[in-house]
Amino acid sequence: MNNLSRVLLNYKNYLRTELGFSENTIKAYIHDVRSFFEWSEKYYDKIDMVDVVSYMSYLRENTFAVDTILRKLSGLSSFYDFLLQEKLVGNNPLNAVQKPGRWDKIPKFLNFEDIDKLLDAPDINTSFGLRDKVLIETLYSTGVRVSELINIMISDMDLKRGIIKVTGKGSKQRFVPLYSSLIDLINHYLEVRRFSFVKNRDNGYLFLNKNGGKLSRVSCWSIIKKYCAAAGIKGDFSPHTLRHSFATHLLTNGADLRTIQLFLGHADISTTEIYTHVTDDKKRNILLENHPRFRDRK
Repeated sequence: MNNLSRVLLNYKNYLRTELGFSENTIKAYIHDVRSFFEWSEKYYDKIDMVDVVSYMSYLRENTFAVDTILRKLSGLSSFYDFLLQEKLVGNNPLNAVQKPGRWDKIPKFLNFEDIDKLLDAPDINTSFGLRDKVLIETLYSTGVRVSELINIMISDMDLKRGIIKVTGKGSKQRFVPLYSSLIDLINHYLEVRRFSFVKNRDNGYLFLNKNGGKLSRVSCWSIIKKYCAAAGIKGDFSPHTLRHSFATHLLTNGADLRTIQLFLGHADISTTEIYTHVTDDKKRNILLENHPRFRDRK
């Protein structure tokens, strides 16, 4: 397997487990990235803005539709965002090229009832069930990315103060609060973790696999899929679905966008604004109930 193939395999897992993309979208993104590098005949760390513009010209000359070109650029930009996160390149060459926004679809999220079902699914009387319960509760109650979750160290937690230090994109750190019942659950898990998960030397990560290693993104994705199925929740869900649910439920219950932006670790408020689209029904219902002109048309 060559270097690009190895990187694309990791990128595919990233799209599936962290961004929660559908299998069809993942397949399209991988195809678009491969097509670009077959055209360029360059290594991914040698690509610059000129290459991207030349590729756009090539696509236009070959009568590709505008929407298709934009989709290809979006997939390629996502690939370079992944390479940046993995520290495999120093910059995204598409940042200086006009391209579609990455959040052009309303994010998928779980409703309150399904969240309750999901949280009740793990059997906390077993060591793996307890670990998974803490994992799901932490994802939903903090809104952290799965890449942030798996890198949480025990030393990052201050359970007396009820906070966790999270290291996000660009090594930016933020502190997220924990509620009291989750703190109690984590304390219980830490006791079980010591005897059931730690093998030989403790590596310090909060979430461990059965061999004592750091839990992977793919494992987190499998855990969410497993308990969604057990809870009878139909659909293609991922750890990122819980991040979307966290933000959507906060906004639905009255939290302001700036606060949600801080919790999510978004550098730009425009990324957080996508969640305003999913609360339109609540706003409309308020108007239907309270505005005289809306009541007339109810």
